[in-house]
Amino acid sequence: MIFRRFSTMISIGSLLFVYYVFFAYASPYAATWDQVDFALALDRYDLLAMQPHFPGYPYFILGGIMVHSFVENPAQALATWNGLVMMSATIPIFLLAKQYVKAHAWLLTALIQSLSYVILIVTQPMSEGAAIAVLWWYIWSLERTLRSSKWSAQLLPLFLFSVIVGIRLSYFPFGVGILYVWWKTIRNFKRVALYFLLACLFQLLWIGAVAATEGGIANFIKLALSFTSGHFQQWGGAISTDDQPFWHRLLTLVFYNIIWTGVACQSVVLLIFWGMVVLFNRGKINMSPMYRWLMASYFSWALFAQNIDKPRHIVPFVGLLIFFVLVRFFHASPRFYAMAIIVLVTQLVVGANAAREQATQLPAVYQLAYDFQEKDEKFVMFTWEETRVLQYLNVSFPHERVFSFDVFEREKANYPNATVYVTDHVVKGFQAQGIDVSKHIRKVKTYHSSRLSDPVYGRITVYEWME
Repeated sequence: MIFRRFSTMISIGSLLFVYYVFFAYASPYAATWDQVDFALALDRYDLLAMQPHFPGYPYFILGGIMVHSFVENPAQALATWNGLVMMSATIPIFLLAKQYVKAHAWLLTALIQSLSYVILIVTQPMSEGAAIAVLWWYIWSLERTLRSSKWSAQLLPLFLFSVIVGIRLSYFPFGVGILYVWWKTIRNFKRVALYFLLACLFQLLWIGAVAATEGGIANFIKLALSFTSGHFQQWGGAISTDDQPFWHRLLTLVFYNIIWTGVACQSVVLLIFWGMVVLFNRGKINMSPMYRWLMASYFSWALFAQNIDKPRHIVPFVGLLIFFVLVRFFHASPRFYAMAIIVLVTQLVVGANAAREQATQLPAVYQLAYDFQEKDEKFVMFTWEETRVLQYLNVSFPHERVFSFDVFEREKANYPNATVYVTDHVVKGFQAQGIDVSKHIRKVKTYHSSRLSDPVYGRITVYEWME
């Protein structure tokens, strides 16, 4: 009883600290292509101009616009919106926790909300933060529907699923939860057809709104086809564009993305403590078939269709995994509850430090931009995706986005008598095309920021191109 009261006090205090971190360290930087897309959308919503990119993320942008009315920095406004929505997720997480470990519901809730990598993601101007929060509401609504005989209970998950997809389209595999609920609770085909129609209508709320801003449904469909083609055939990082063997992709997803990054937030101490939690668990982790379907569907989607170089894509899977690991822990290891407190405190420290570093340290691409702004020489810089951030920062020097070596050769001819600089991502792209660049590059400088926040562009090396 004494420990329960103590853990409740610690848990509530931890939740308040997490909320503080959400707002105190909401990132003011739009440091990636996607983040720039979202930030620009708060001032002018235009999918053709990639403000934001398809499918438009209307619920996320709408929330950002509302917060932007009192938070001037657009990136910080989006991160603040994430924090607000994630705060609300405490309610469904707590309600779910009460169903599984009533005596330790507050502690389980605090452990989920304080997941270090989740804190980092929520404080970024990306739609994952808000999507994760609504996902918890959606999962709670599915549980509620399974326990209710009222037909009206079926409506809430349909609506919440439309909100999730309107925030983060890549979370659509979680729609399998609705199919599971229908399978378990409805035996009437006409009623299934009715709910399916209602589900489509809820989706049309945001699809119709976005299509209206783009001149109609025909233009929206063209954008959809173009985006889908690009995602699966060019830049999306899906397995169809990955040269790595399947086993390497699988191991990266499981050990690097899920365990090392998603669970441990790349902290050796936190990894050891979570390892002890797993060690103290006795028996297998029990979860209902619905959760198995939810997790298996999203895991498969992340494995085959998402960019394996970006661990943030696996965050919703990590949340569900840890939830049931902890449920088993509280049931199987009553003598080791203090271990949960240790994990909680460690997560708070690791997550807060990661969010603080992200919010206070200039991203590598910002460092590059400000550094080259001060150069007096005549030059041009060729980049990969960095050019989107350079445009956002409105730098004064010329820069071009280039993927093909042939295009590079043609474009640099437009800058006679100018020093030519290329980033390491351009160099790697040329090498992947079979071009030997070793005789043409001289290292100038490397810029560093958090690789945890941005694993792709947290380190940028600039080279001078030598003819």
